[in-house]
Amino acid sequence: MRIRLLAALAALCVSPALAQSLIPPPAPPGIEVPDWALPGSPTHKQIAPPKDFHRDPVTFNKPVGVFENSTDVGGPLVPSTASYDAASKTYTITAAGYNIWYQRDEFHFLWNKMSGDVSLTASVAWPNMDDFHDRKVALVIRDSLDDDSRKIVAAQHGNGMTHIAWRAEKTGNMTGRSHRTSRQPIPGSGERGEQAIHPTRFGIEKKGDQFQLWISWQGEPIHPEGAPITFKTNGPVYVGIGFTSHLPANLLTAQVKDVVLENRAGRIR
Repeated sequence: MRIRLLAALAALCVSPALAQSLIPPPAPPGIEVPDWALPGSPTHKQIAPPKDFHRDPVTFNKPVGVFENSTDVGGPLVPSTASYDAASKTYTITAAGYNIWYQRDEFHFLWNKMSGDVSLTASVAWPNMDDFHDRKVALVIRDSLDDDSRKIVAAQHGNGMTHIAWRAEKTGNMTGRSHRTSRQPIPGSGERGEQAIHPTRFGIEKKGDQFQLWISWQGEPIHPEGAPITFKTNGPVYVGIGFTSHLPANLLTAQVKDVVLENRAGRIR
């Protein structure tokens, strides 16, 4: 089946690497994955979880880099790991988790508890560019560690798409605003046809109840992208970086570099 799908996608002029990334790998043996949690693919549509489905968070109770703690939000089927290399200023996160969408989340989260305004910026590197296309690194601000918490995130997908999205009410569905499709011509690249664009850097700024997405697409100064979102927080919030493989039981790895986290607005850089 996998070979036939790759051949069909290739016939549609999809590059072999992109075709490979569109087809999720099978779950490891012995792990049962609910059908709703399987990722979207050419042969499957992912749907929302049952409304009463939840798993408790698993907190590791140890600091990682500038973050005071880390948590597997939503109790993914496979535990995550995270580390920080001070020399390269790089966080390496290896995680599973079906998604950070609909009315609940599964992802690994490095966080600080904060109040007031926030500036959070980072650069993403993918150790394997051909991994599943919808894996995502998110800059996260959420009310709690519950899987259905109210939250607002800026996220960068493995295919380059970047968006700002929010869950306005606990147990509610997500609303999102995407910016720039994942495959567009890159002027002056020397490449023919459309190429994947992966932002150089992105960030989220909280200034009162206004949340702004910031992006540097190709090394230009980081700048606001789109209009700010009004989102009211309820007291202290959990702020940090998260990663989900978008695969319920398969571990993938992301690297998050040069993280800037400050407890004030106006410090995106």
